Amino acid sequence: MTGSLAKIKEWILPQFAGQQNQGDNPYYTFEDYRQIWGMVIFTLGAAALLPLAVVTVIHYQLITTSVDSESMLRTERLTSNARRAVTFFLEERLNALKFTINETGYDQLTEPGHLSDTLKNLKLGFGGLTDLSVIDDRGLQVAYAGPYNLEGKNYSDQAWFVESREKNSYVSEIFLGYRGVPHMIIAVKSTRPDGRFFILRATLETERLIQTLVSYQTGEHVDIFLINQKGILQTPSRRYGKKFGKVSLPQPKYSEHTQALMLVDSLQRSIIMGYAYISSQIMDTPFIVVVVKQKSEMMKVWTDLRSAINWFVGFSVVAIVVVISITSTFLVNKLYLTDKAKAETMAMMEQNNQLASIGRLAAGVAHEINNPLALINETAGYVKDLFSIKDEYKDDPELLENIEEILEAVERCGTITKQLLGFARKFDMNVRKVDLNEALSEVLNFHKKEAEYRNISVSVDISEDLPEIVTDRGKLQQVLVNLVNNAFHAMADGCRLRIEGRPNGVDKVDIMVGDTGCGISEENMKKIFEPFFTTKSEGKGTGLGLYITYGLIKKLQGELKVESEENIGTTFTVTLPVQIREEATV
Repeated sequence: MTGSLAKIKEWILPQFAGQQNQGDNPYYTFEDYRQIWGMVIFTLGAAALLPLAVVTVIHYQLITTSVDSESMLRTERLTSNARRAVTFFLEERLNALKFTINETGYDQLTEPGHLSDTLKNLKLGFGGLTDLSVIDDRGLQVAYAGPYNLEGKNYSDQAWFVESREKNSYVSEIFLGYRGVPHMIIAVKSTRPDGRFFILRATLETERLIQTLVSYQTGEHVDIFLINQKGILQTPSRRYGKKFGKVSLPQPKYSEHTQALMLVDSLQRSIIMGYAYISSQIMDTPFIVVVVKQKSEMMKVWTDLRSAINWFVGFSVVAIVVVISITSTFLVNKLYLTDKAKAETMAMMEQNNQLASIGRLAAGVAHEINNPLALINETAGYVKDLFSIKDEYKDDPELLENIEEILEAVERCGTITKQLLGFARKFDMNVRKVDLNEALSEVLNFHKKEAEYRNISVSVDISEDLPEIVTDRGKLQQVLVNLVNNAFHAMADGCRLRIEGRPNGVDKVDIMVGDTGCGISEENMKKIFEPFFTTKSEGKGTGLGLYITYGLIKKLQGELKVESEENIGTTFTVTLPVQIREEATV
């Protein structure tokens, strides 16, 4: 179990998570692998999740728009059906009155008992009629059939009578009246034989009308009711007010056609409201049929589906992030380990190159030591002979001269050996003040004999105001040795090597190593700092000198520039800080 957890941790957490920034190591291709790891995860995550997020949002918008559009269409259709039902209900009863008035006439309707028979027939045919009245052109009720004693009542000042006189038909609002029961009246106008008009009026119960509306309520989330053009409820509403009270919804604007709106009601509930003004060619009514659907209830199926989609998308996002994290960790880990192996190899090559340089230096030192040692040997033999031949030697000047030569030669050997040992100790960072003249002198001592033998002129020009620099003496000498070695390899016998030191502003110095050798071609200039690139013949160079030199200069927080022209010469300029930063020594 512990091994499995460790493996999972290795997949998710990168091996370089606790590593320092590699910016100070020139052999690493990248400086910050944690940053690369984060960028890879972010880039892949954005590439994978952004399209998913966009598609999900567009899908939600399309579905929501589609559901809203379908809901609006269904509400509008239901409203239209309810409008037709109410219109039919009222037109049917108006037409029944028109038929009666046209077939019977004023004289028959006013005969005793005839109006009562007509009321019975209408009740049998349609139901919901309470009474019938005949009113003459003066507004007097001349005949009445029903449960109330209304004969002789004058309606000339009533609004319904005025409107009925001006039009051929009339439909009232629903009201209580003195009966205390919700009812409405309908009336039709006709002409008597003498040219005068009369009106046949009927009182309708509202129960049949309410049942007609209720039959269209398809669920608990649907509310269908009638209001008048002042917003007063004419039939009961489940949520938006009491009968004959003001409806708690905006008053619908007049429209000849059925309309559907998406609103927020007084309780901040999203609703879809359909409405239609009820009128036709044969009648005008004060009614507006209103259908209200609760959007949350209508959207319940879509909401459940959206919840399932959200769970699926959330799981997909988590899965994508996990896969991207594991894949990115694996790939960047591989890159890091490969780069680390390369850096370690380059560091080993640098050390080998240093050892090889020391080997060459040691060979030169051995050659330098052999000459004075040979002189010591010969002089010591000669002194031995003098001791064996002469009895008196105390004040012999020739003897003293030879002894002095022996001592000088021994001192020279000690100096060369000391320089060699001092140079060989400088592989690790050892930051201290360095005198450039002294460091150059030690480096050039190893090339003095070769310069004399090949007749190469070596000039050193160090500016007097050049400050002592605080850096790693050993690495600086390794840089100078490599650059001088390259110059000697590039020059033919009799050429000239010049070394200059100049201040560069307040906090930097420039060291120029220039030769009058063969120079570097433009094509090779692009490759000289690549590892294993060399123009020397096979077996005479590794191609790592300048590559390692470049790395050493970077460790010293410096820069290396080169200018060259074929058959004229090459100049390398090393720019170093006067004071190396603390972190460079880590």
